[in-house]
Amino acid sequence: MPACLEWAEQRSEECSETEDQGYNECDDWDRRCCDWWPCSWACKVITWVCVGYTWVSNIVCVAWDVVTTAVCVLWDIATTVINAILVTLESTLGWVLSAVAFIVELLEMIPVLGTLIRWILNFVSFLLWTVASLIDAGLGYIGIRPEKLLRVCTIILRDEASDAEGDERGTPVASVDTVRVWLQLAADVYKRDANVRLIPSRPFKYTTGFADAEQVTDDWIQIDSDPGDSDTLDVACNAPGAGADWLLTGTKYQAKASTRCFYGAWRRVLGYGAPVTCFVIRDIPGNAVGCCLWITDYATIEAGGATPRTVAHELGHACNLWHLCVDDDRRNLMATQNECSPQSTTPPNTANPRLSDWQVLLVRASKHVTYF
Repeated sequence: MPACLEWAEQRSEECSETEDQGYNECDDWDRRCCDWWPCSWACKVITWVCVGYTWVSNIVCVAWDVVTTAVCVLWDIATTVINAILVTLESTLGWVLSAVAFIVELLEMIPVLGTLIRWILNFVSFLLWTVASLIDAGLGYIGIRPEKLLRVCTIILRDEASDAEGDERGTPVASVDTVRVWLQLAADVYKRDANVRLIPSRPFKYTTGFADAEQVTDDWIQIDSDPGDSDTLDVACNAPGAGADWLLTGTKYQAKASTRCFYGAWRRVLGYGAPVTCFVIRDIPGNAVGCCLWITDYATIEAGGATPRTVAHELGHACNLWHLCVDDDRRNLMATQNECSPQSTTPPNTANPRLSDWQVLLVRASKHVTYF
């Protein structure tokens, strides 16, 4: 069922529950009223006011549900048609735009100077597209949340060592089947909670808000053609990871993203709908099993330690979200044991995480999440 209609059903049920609760409170008040005049008369008037207010409130609730659903559905119809046109144009002309953008990305591959350029462009595009999303965030706050798109490009790196059969390219650090499961959970969570459709960054990818979450297939995932090295296979997170991004690690990741995910180059440079490149690497030193520095357009996922929710979690970081205390809400996608209470024995829910309403608004305001 389309998210707009599914949410409409949920809001309708909430209206009915609120109405029933309101009438019950009116009845409770009426039963507790005094039985001597004029107090009994005044009590009865208050009871009538209570009933009337509940009745009017329910009408307003139902009417608002109808209005928001209608706007959401009409918006989905419009974006489906417009997207069909724009995807066709982008799929034929986008290569030229990406070729121009590739020149900029070549500059971004220069250690230190290139990283400075890339970080400045990313920060400026973050500010620009966040401001542009304020109206959409306001509509989302009142319940109007048509479908938006989040593009990903996923690359499994290869070990630097030859495999048992002597393949000099090295062995992939993870299987396509494993990574597909991670991506599928991310696709399901973002569609269910935020009405954001996770799609691969590639040409002729048509979408509609009236379909369920995408079914991730093997062709979403690439296996790097070249063997890796310590600069890309074993990369720390946080401050050490940021430092590595300024040196050869950032250069090599940028080169891989620019070549393996060439189609999205112009979006990465402009920031609008920039694909998030997910690198599946061998090891992230320390306790982390995934990392996204937010200011970059890529995330790293540890092949051996990642859980089903890791990709979705790191995409959350790319889309403006931060860690939450696991003891506050273990099911939240951004909950982590290392935050607030390092000694907590409560593990986060890795199989069926969720996003809260305020997180949904932040995700939908991200430069990575767009209508077109």
